[in-house]
Amino acid sequence: MAIEEVCRIFQEYLRESIPHRLIAISKMEVVEQQCVEELYMPSIRAVTEKDIEQHTFYPNQRRDEVIRNIVKGIVRYAILSHRWCREGEVTLQEMTSGSTKLGKPSSRHKLANFCQKAAEYGCGFAWADTCCIDRFDPSPEELNKAMPRMFRWYRNAHVCIVYLAESLTLDDFLCDSWFLQSWTLQELLAPVRIKFYGRTWRPIHNTRADNDKADRKLLTALSTGTGIPVQDIQCYWAGTERVREKLMWASRRTSRLAEDGAYSLLALFDVHMNVEYGIGDEAFGRLMEVLLQRSQECDMLAWAGIASTKYVFLPPSAQGYSAQYLDESYNPSHDHYGLRGDQDMSVVDGRLRVKLLMVELHEATFGDEIPFLQSGYDACALLPKGLPSNVTMNHVSIVSSNNMPWRPSKLALGVVDYRWTSDDEKGLVEKSRTHFCLLFGADDTQTSWQKLMTDKVVTIKALVSSPV
Repeated sequence: MAIEEVCRIFQEYLRESIPHRLIAISKMEVVEQQCVEELYMPSIRAVTEKDIEQHTFYPNQRRDEVIRNIVKGIVRYAILSHRWCREGEVTLQEMTSGSTKLGKPSSRHKLANFCQKAAEYGCGFAWADTCCIDRFDPSPEELNKAMPRMFRWYRNAHVCIVYLAESLTLDDFLCDSWFLQSWTLQELLAPVRIKFYGRTWRPIHNTRADNDKADRKLLTALSTGTGIPVQDIQCYWAGTERVREKLMWASRRTSRLAEDGAYSLLALFDVHMNVEYGIGDEAFGRLMEVLLQRSQECDMLAWAGIASTKYVFLPPSAQGYSAQYLDESYNPSHDHYGLRGDQDMSVVDGRLRVKLLMVELHEATFGDEIPFLQSGYDACALLPKGLPSNVTMNHVSIVSSNNMPWRPSKLALGVVDYRWTSDDEKGLVEKSRTHFCLLFGADDTQTSWQKLMTDKVVTIKALVSSPV
């Protein structure tokens, strides 16, 4: 007799943890979950108490966790990670219409080879984003459902097959444009088992291994090429910790649409947002607003370059957290666990409320203007005279639009990651520690400070600890 609990967990698993459409490999047809349920239900009903006992590996292991692992072992599907062709990918409409003309020949070849590799891994089903999501659905409902769950879909897949269309071997695979796409970041981190294939559909490395995340040489190459620690590549857990470090990983990648630069990060942070296109960099600002308030990690303010059009205290994309904006003296990832600063930041009506240590710069002057790396902007070197004698500052330039140049008459530093003191109105700049700051400007007619854009994250270092 079937165990009712096993059947219930199986149905919940299908509903919540795997894609709602899959390719049935034997037929090369896209099917709904009902077909998957019908196929696997006999195996699910055959699970016995002895099976549950044999899959219990440590004392006090939760029974529902054991059953879920059994279900996951029965319901095997492979998932594809790849770079889309500009046109001609196989669509859901083509797969469900019975048409024999599926996309361009190269796309048909890619899909067929993927399904063949999936079958070699013992999978009866497969998922590819090109033909298992309705890309022509005018409503956002399907995307709103899919995007928050996609990390889970990649995590629960029996194997993630990565197709690198521009590579052949371990020597050249990091040059593949797959590593420059926003969406492929979660597709690298989520899977438990992953296998990289080159353009001829031969493994990039180690033909005998079935999981490239267990190959030390390939892991080292991945870590070096992406800036992601090996332990995160092997076993990444979504959440709102170490936000800035994760944004630095994302800063190496781009997307065709500005909104996708934000939406591709939702699952990495386990954040849910409505998917809306046509709003540009506001999508990234909305994501960051959620992350700031949820994580309270002040190093999220350690960015440089052009500011967002709506959220002036944030960059318009993850590119603002690029390593190119950091001096060697400041390592946010290393200093992260020593963070202090304001632990009660909030965003109200698009404005950031945060407590900073303000240090006014007296007699600061500017150097010559030079073009900034982004068209339409200039950079002007800041010569930071007037700092306290025991404090040094890194070399930075102020960035401004060349249509609206502005040279403030007054400048000040807002130290973000200061140490706390017993006095709520004071903070401590620690000896020999590199602190990061926001740079503010004002002119004689203004009563408030305005945050300035800089070409580097602004940092200071004190020779002795001093309260401010």
